[in-house]
Formats: sequence, structure tokens, C-alpha cells
Amino acid sequence: MPSVLVVDDNEVARKLIAMPLTEVGFTVETAAGGFEALEKFKAGHHQIVITDILMADGEGIDLIRSLLADTPDLPIVAVSADPRTNPTSSLAMAAKMGARKTLSKPFSALDLLAVVGTLLAGEDEPEAQPA
Repeated sequence: MPSVLVVDDNEVARKLIAMPLTEVGFTVETAAGGFEALEKFKAGHHQIVITDILMADGEGIDLIRSLLADTPDLPIVAVSADPRTNPTSSLAMAAKMGARKTLSKPFSALDLLAVVGTLLAGEDEPEAQPA
């Protein structure tokens, strides 16, 4: 089963994201921030990264930029509780930086699994950008 790196500075959120992935058989590693995530990504063999955007220790936008600089085809899912839905929202910025999919918190385990499955199957299409 593919390996997933879950990045969120909130421990509860990390567990809520990791749990359904683990339950269906994914190997899941977690990181509490962008700097830790970069170290773990370089040391591991992750096929997908799920990252929060607004974090105290290395923002998700910077993490996306760094990961894609070295691994341009890496599927990244950006997640955020940012309530805005305009072009300057954190999720819109993440999509512009190269995140293939975005999920607005809170989201269901089924939504998460569907997005991850789509990305790993190579069936993803670019996200529509908010107007």
C-alpha cells in the first residue's frame, strides 16, 4: 500500500486525517509542521502528502513549494479551516502553488479517501479556481 505523509500542527487533526488512511491499509507517517515534514519526506518514500496550510512551524505553502521543487509530480492535498473562498484564500493559494486537490476542514473520512484514491489512481483533474 502507498505511503502517505500527513502534516498538521494540530495533533487531533493529524490523528483524524491519519486514522481512516491507516484503517484502509495505507502506511501513514505524520509531522507537526513543515520543517519536520521536509525531513521525513527526504528520509522516506511517500507517494502522497496531505498538508495543512496555516501552521506555526513552516507554513504549508512553503512546504508545497519545497516538495514540488524536488519532486514535481508529487500528489499533494492541501487542507485548511480557512473559511474564505476567494482567490486569496489559503486553499486557492495552495492550488496555485501546485497542490492537486484541496479539502476544506472539516471534511469527512469518505471525502478524504476519495481524494487520495483519485490522486493515486492518476485520475485527478486540476481544481477549479474560485472567481
